[in-house]
Amino acid sequence: MNKVDLTPAFLIHRRAFKNNSLLLDFFTYEYGKIRLVGRGLRGSKTNIQMFQHLNISFSGKGELKTISNWEVDDIPRSLKGEGLILGMYANELISRLLFDQDQHIKLFKVYQQFISRISSLEGRFNHWSLRLFENNLLSELGYALDFANDINGNNINQDMNYEYQSQLGFAQSHTGKISGKLLNQLLIEDIDNIPNLEQLKVCRDLNRQRLGFLLGNKPLKSRSLFFTRG
Repeated sequence: MNKVDLTPAFLIHRRAFKNNSLLLDFFTYEYGKIRLVGRGLRGSKTNIQMFQHLNISFSGKGELKTISNWEVDDIPRSLKGEGLILGMYANELISRLLFDQDQHIKLFKVYQQFISRISSLEGRFNHWSLRLFENNLLSELGYALDFANDINGNNINQDMNYEYQSQLGFAQSHTGKISGKLLNQLLIEDIDNIPNLEQLKVCRDLNRQRLGFLLGNKPLKSRSLFFTRG
């Protein structure tokens, strides 16, 4: 991988680097998460923006390669408010949880769809899209859940309630807060039929528990933004 020409990518993080340069973290279609140097780009009016589908070229012989060219392959997009927070949160999950240069083609496509949705929708639509993205991320990392069957091997009944047993799955429970209907929606990734507000919160808490196992004690910086907005 000494030289790569115009591979699909999204910028997920940027920060200052030496000699007026930038360190740029990308989530790419072919190479997963990679880090590149943007030499002399700090302070320049560059169109390398987050949440834009790009085609990037880079080269180099060492571990830290240099971006040499890029093209915007997307409609103009500027996330604001809640959409921006959700996008930053997804970017931080990718940055924290994916290993460098591990290819995740399906997740790249899911991320691209997620960014497109949150730039045009709002409210419960965006939060449901985020929950589905989180599930795909967890599946890619090897932590998929069986949304079709409970821990006893019985089919999930959408008229029943369930509780989540860590590392095992779902157990039918009269006092459980997770509806069988929600589990069915997660199984088929039903993007169009959004759960009610109560079940969205249940899904949020479920995914937070599952992700917490992987994130450890270091909190997500973007998550604090959910609590600072008026």
